[in-house]
Amino acid sequence: MITQSTHFYVRIKPDLKKSFDDFFPHMSTHYITTAKLFDKSKRYPVLAVEKVTVFTKESSEVESARFLIPTENGNFVWIQAELFEFAGFSCDEESQGE
Repeated sequence: MITQSTHFYVRIKPDLKKSFDDFFPHMSTHYITTAKLFDKSKRYPVLAVEKVTVFTKESSEVESARFLIPTENGNFVWIQAELFEFAGFSCDEESQGE
């Protein structure tokens, strides 16, 4: 089996409260606080994707993913994918094809 991969870019969703409500109770409010490390007008490269299983208070399981993304303060952070939206395959705003 041949597997191909490519990098892609994401941006913080414009309405983080809605993202939280849509995924609640599976997403910690800590992620919304961490989202402040990103500029809503910028695109960020996803450096890696990690499949995760989130356990709810009721002990049920939900499949999700986390992205490894560079932050505005020069660090890297694993953060819940549900906080982001797809922003294209190129770092060039003009070629994102939206």
